[in-house]
Amino acid sequence: MLSKLGNRLFHYRNVLFPIFYLALFIPSKPVFQSNFRAEIIGCIIILGGMLVRSVTIGLVYIVRGGKNRTIYAEDLVTGGIYSLCRNPMYFGNILLLLGFAFFANSLLFISVFFPLFILFYLAIIEAEEAFLENKFGETFAEYRKNVNYLLPDLRKTKKAFKGQKFKWKKVIYKEHNGFFIFFSGIFLLMFYKGQINLLPLVFIITGLAFLNGMVKYMKWKHPENET
Repeated sequence: MLSKLGNRLFHYRNVLFPIFYLALFIPSKPVFQSNFRAEIIGCIIILGGMLVRSVTIGLVYIVRGGKNRTIYAEDLVTGGIYSLCRNPMYFGNILLLLGFAFFANSLLFISVFFPLFILFYLAIIEAEEAFLENKFGETFAEYRKNVNYLLPDLRKTKKAFKGQKFKWKKVIYKEHNGFFIFFSGIFLLMFYKGQINLLPLVFIITGLAFLNGMVKYMKWKHPENET
């Protein structure tokens, strides 16, 4: 059942984060009495999520989507960060949304929407791994037996990254839309909480949009940096 749900959700996985993000604006009791403490914790977790995603993309990026956004994979990648955990991108996304939940200081989101987000992601992972097991058989079964499901095994970090070359340009080219969404999301929440006014918000979002547009232009001029 979980795998069937995951196959359906996979088609819409790229809009799950924005949809859940909107729930952060639903009025809620706070997690902490101090907004400042909540925002510091939130920022640390958000940056952790961005770091996990960036390291994953900058070392070995796996495309698991085929025609009509269905689950698909050409190869089974088991090296680099994928030797620490099997689903680092999803782990990064979970950290991001948890960070935003704390930044918004929303008890409702942490207690209701975040667990629902986890359920949806677990369903997608279940569907992906069912596909990989069907395609790669014993090779994937052995990989699954020896590598963590979601939480990175930091004891293997030195071995995992040995000989790896980090491609920061690839991170910028593939993650620029994400950076725009994440940073814009922080400032929109600050505006919602009355911490910044509309005019500064407009200037900030415009600046971020300009930078995002510049990267899109660079991608068009130098597409080779995306690989």
